[in-house]
Amino acid sequence: MVGHFVLPRYRQRVSRAVIWTRYEHGVGTISHRPLFFLGFLCNALLVACAASLSATETLESQIDALLTEEILVQRTYPFMTVYVETAEGEVLASTGKAHPDFFSDLNAPTTNDWMRIWSMSKLVTIVLALDLAEDGILGLSDHVIEYIPEFAQLKVARPKAGGSIARLSAQSYESNDLSGLGTGACDYTLESPTRPMTIRDLMVHTAGFYYADLNISCLAHAQAALELPLTQSTDEWLAGISTLPLIQSPGEDYYYGLNTTVLGFALERASGKSLQTLLEERITKPYGISGLSFLVPDSATLPPRISGKEGQLRLARPLELDILGGHQPPYGSDTSLFLGGEGLVATAPGFAKFLRAVFFSEESGVIPLLEAASIEAMTSPQINADSGWGAMGYALWLSNGRRPDGTYGRANIWTGGGYEGTRYWIDPEKKRVGVLMTQVYMPPASGVSIEDKIRDTLDAAY
Repeated sequence: MVGHFVLPRYRQRVSRAVIWTRYEHGVGTISHRPLFFLGFLCNALLVACAASLSATETLESQIDALLTEEILVQRTYPFMTVYVETAEGEVLASTGKAHPDFFSDLNAPTTNDWMRIWSMSKLVTIVLALDLAEDGILGLSDHVIEYIPEFAQLKVARPKAGGSIARLSAQSYESNDLSGLGTGACDYTLESPTRPMTIRDLMVHTAGFYYADLNISCLAHAQAALELPLTQSTDEWLAGISTLPLIQSPGEDYYYGLNTTVLGFALERASGKSLQTLLEERITKPYGISGLSFLVPDSATLPPRISGKEGQLRLARPLELDILGGHQPPYGSDTSLFLGGEGLVATAPGFAKFLRAVFFSEESGVIPLLEAASIEAMTSPQINADSGWGAMGYALWLSNGRRPDGTYGRANIWTGGGYEGTRYWIDPEKKRVGVLMTQVYMPPASGVSIEDKIRDTLDAAY
């Protein structure tokens, strides 16, 4: 709430003014004019504080109405929390709502609760990669096999009919043909990559890795059978994935998959430190961020997994979340496997503080986490610039404002999200960050997103 930031400063100023006034008045050195001015100043501060609180309360009531419609009326989400900060750290919104079918008033998630953030992890891992690159520990053009020699014999699966498996998989989703396209794709030969895989390929999803839900049955089943989330170490994970082929040569095309997870392992190999240690040493400890980790605190209870796959919310079935073959990242307080593409947990304030440290260091009054050139690269089109919707930077979607219903919101919003519906955005124009937390697989949503509606509400208020 705004009051958490305004009221303490206001009270401190007023108390000092009162002490000063009483002291000076006691020795007879203060006139009625300064007293009148101090009284006017105090009243002005009270009015400004009240107006600020009123604006925040009005904004939160409007956001609550949006959440009521999405959660209680349309039943699109089991719960959602909304957390928005200015670049300086002033809280503009911190609220949430939960459906009583899943949560009681006593256990409804709040903005301070830990959540699985899945692919929001990618932004953190890429920030670590850029930070290590700035220190000369690795380079974006480095060949991945310098750090992961297990990949020296990787081959590319090429359909005998021509084209690429990556393209066939994308076409199956574009045409909404989810019935198991891949008979032709699974009739493939193995060939050598046309060029070496680089660190940058891992950062922009052009390396050729994929998730187990790629809709090509032979490869999906093969990856699921590896049970990668159940492996105990980086070495064991990499030994497993190196037995599978790539679905395209590095640099051939964009295909979203395990690329950032592999990137995290490359960072571990290059630095000689675990991803959790890198996170602590370079981000969370220097910037005082307590709500971001690959390790779930012992005191935390993560919300249940909920699915909307059949168009209606219910508790998820075992192995239903199939992006990693059904198994989940190893959430726990003592895990030794850190998945840089999917494995982080966070609180909304923790992730917001991370965003401010990266993108608004000057306004936040902290030493920049990354150099200006790295920020420029992250927020510049790196791939998919011809999409009609915007472009990809490094882990960020650079929106042109286009929405699914054909309307446009403000352009130049940088966004990202996770597999269970978590979302974040950075607004460089209004200088604020937002984090939406929920935990639902395939929510039955349509039309303009709740994220857009909340940003529109913020724009109208501020």
